[in-house]
Amino acid sequence: MSVIEILETAQYVVDKDGQETAVLLDLASWTSLRHLLEELIEDENLGQLMMAVENDEKLTGNAARRAYNEYLAEAQS
Repeated sequence: MSVIEILETAQYVVDKDGQETAVLLDLASWTSLRHLLEELIEDENLGQLMMAVENDEKLTGNAARRAYNEYLAEAQS
């Protein structure tokens, strides 16, 4: 469900003066909205991680393969 579709399902609660006081979403829309927000959080966390390791040592070719194999061996022991 897209953001537009979610917003189109919104129902407004109004007080006795006709002022909007709350928004209601059906369960399917709420679930979709939560999923979209969780994806945004994951994207933000990934961006932070990428910035944190930006200046770390970069391995290529055989050096990367050796480091990965060492990591696997250590993780399995």
